Amino acid sequence: MSGTRVVLTDHVIKVLQVPYLENASAHSRIWRRFMTSYISLGYCGILDAGLRVPKGFFDGNADDPGNYYQCLAIDAPFGDSRISGKYCVVQVPLSQDLTLPGFSGKADALNVNKLKLGPAAQLVLEKYYTGIKGYRALSGTHLDDRVAHVTGTLFKLAVCIPRPCTTEVAVTTLLFNLSTIGFDYQEQFCRLPNDKPWVSADSAALLIFFMIGLLTLMSSVYELTHIFLLKKDPKSVNIYYRSFSIFSNTHSLFNIPKEPHTLMCLNGIRTIATVWIIVGHSFSSLSGLLNPFRAWEWMISFDGLWVSSTPITVDTFITITGILLVFTTAKKMDAGSLLRNLHIFYLNRLLRMFPLLATAVLFDASVFHRIGDGPYWMAVATNAQKCRDYWWTTLLHLQNYLNPKDICVPHSWYIAVDVQLHILSPLVLYWILRGRKQTAWFALLLSLIVTLIVSAIYNGFMDLPAHTISPARNDRIMEYMTKYYFHIISRIAPFLVGMMFGYILHLWRGKRVLINAFTVQGMWVVSLCIISGTLYMLYRVKQLDWNYRAADAALNTLMRPLWAAAVGWMVLACAHGYGGPINWFLSLPLWRLPGRLTYGMYLFHYPIIVVVNGTIVGLQYFSVANVMYQALSFLVLSFILSFILTVVIEEPFTIIFKSLLDKGFSKSNSEEKKLGEIEAFEIESRKDED
Repeated sequence: MSGTRVVLTDHVIKVLQVPYLENASAHSRIWRRFMTSYISLGYCGILDAGLRVPKGFFDGNADDPGNYYQCLAIDAPFGDSRISGKYCVVQVPLSQDLTLPGFSGKADALNVNKLKLGPAAQLVLEKYYTGIKGYRALSGTHLDDRVAHVTGTLFKLAVCIPRPCTTEVAVTTLLFNLSTIGFDYQEQFCRLPNDKPWVSADSAALLIFFMIGLLTLMSSVYELTHIFLLKKDPKSVNIYYRSFSIFSNTHSLFNIPKEPHTLMCLNGIRTIATVWIIVGHSFSSLSGLLNPFRAWEWMISFDGLWVSSTPITVDTFITITGILLVFTTAKKMDAGSLLRNLHIFYLNRLLRMFPLLATAVLFDASVFHRIGDGPYWMAVATNAQKCRDYWWTTLLHLQNYLNPKDICVPHSWYIAVDVQLHILSPLVLYWILRGRKQTAWFALLLSLIVTLIVSAIYNGFMDLPAHTISPARNDRIMEYMTKYYFHIISRIAPFLVGMMFGYILHLWRGKRVLINAFTVQGMWVVSLCIISGTLYMLYRVKQLDWNYRAADAALNTLMRPLWAAAVGWMVLACAHGYGGPINWFLSLPLWRLPGRLTYGMYLFHYPIIVVVNGTIVGLQYFSVANVMYQALSFLVLSFILSFILTVVIEEPFTIIFKSLLDKGFSKSNSEEKKLGEIEAFEIESRKDED
């Protein structure tokens, strides 16, 4: 028998406990006894729950999830004992070297070069092969061109078997002994009811969230009693006692004071960018599709450009980070104060990111794994085990280098890059804060030029594609992600461009800057051309005929800083009255609340998508309308969860951290210095962002 039991990944076997019994002969007797008596006992459900031919094969589907809950719900008397169901998934190659009874030797493998097929059938198989190769490119998997068109296909089939048995026993005794003809398969995984063991991550999550809930309750009761029952002045409330109060934290979230010279348009830009990312991940993370070829064709089409180009959105956030770093710091600090308080500068960024990031790690390691189940739950289980193994690299912001293929909270690589850029930023920020324009511009331009040169050399040497979707080079997608996309070298240039625009905004702060209409119109035209040109090139590189390596290297070097320049001009124009209707739209008050929640929405939207997709019990038909409906639900769920966690976790810890840092300054600095410098280190300065 060529069938074997194969554990899909080490992550799965750690996070799910499914006992494998080794006494094959005893299991075989149980299975045969069951098979000979299940008709009379009415046990049709155990076969009905699995082992079907996948629907939509020529639309790209080779999976059948069976009936997950029906299988696990089977629990019926069987003689002196009981029979319960075990859900397993086996991988069956379409290409089988079978020894057929009555024939000498082995039958030829299913191969279009050996089969006598007509032109019409050949065309269908050619189309199928092209589709499956392209669809695999969406996930970065590679189909070797040397493999025949259909023989590379692997069916993933659900089977429901009695709990004591193995898939090997089931296959060898199903109808007839398939091992006698050389049937080949691999067991991917098996599931049982309540097979999620309680681990230390669950205990930690339960204890931490219980303590936070208790603190929230006590703090809220304290503040409400102090203000409404005792009728005392709200300003006399102890800041630590009320730090976890839902009342004051919600009020703070909704009532951000509007001050002059603030960059109101950033709320709109960040919110729209976050929505764009959520929609993009909704399309790219689909599971259980009946017609994956249709999804592939749409994603590489021009109609799907607005979704497939979402990776460039990350550079919008990188640019904004660079803008705010200079804009908020240059007003309140000089080079000397930066050096004296460099440890506080770093601490603030780390503490700003930590509360919600740690919450996301705990959610992935425990909570999300506990709240659902389904035939596609292995994605959630794998993420849970990654966080149990690599939680520390994520909290230290080293995950994009130490374990880029097994990142806890997969999309947190951006948070790591953000922190790493802040750690490096004083190398340039120091010269900006010295007060001399020539020195500042020299440092900025020199840094950008050196970065572009190093990036060009790196990209030319690495020879990587220029998109997360690259059909012609899909065998390099994983390398592209781990050695370029997650890498800080791809983000330094847009960050520096953002710092340049932040410095211009600082120099123009509070001034009425007059720019002639021709220059304004020209800059808008250039910016829109950069944006549209970037999107068009992202469309071109995902076409089947694109295989221009020099162009890929050039795009990887120049595309992101050019995009950052377009975003920077948009912010600059809106801040100084040259944005017109664009500024009006981006500065609408409705963006203020979601603008404050974008960090939480970014962190939690992807786990929500994975969890919801993991609970799908049947195949779904791809259509843009259907996925947009799902994306809207993911957006709402992300907004609600981020709002709750911002109120009960981020706001309280922000208050505590800021208060402790204030005290640290008061010990080492005079009161005058404290007032001048502490604001520069204020965690995510709201008045400059909002």
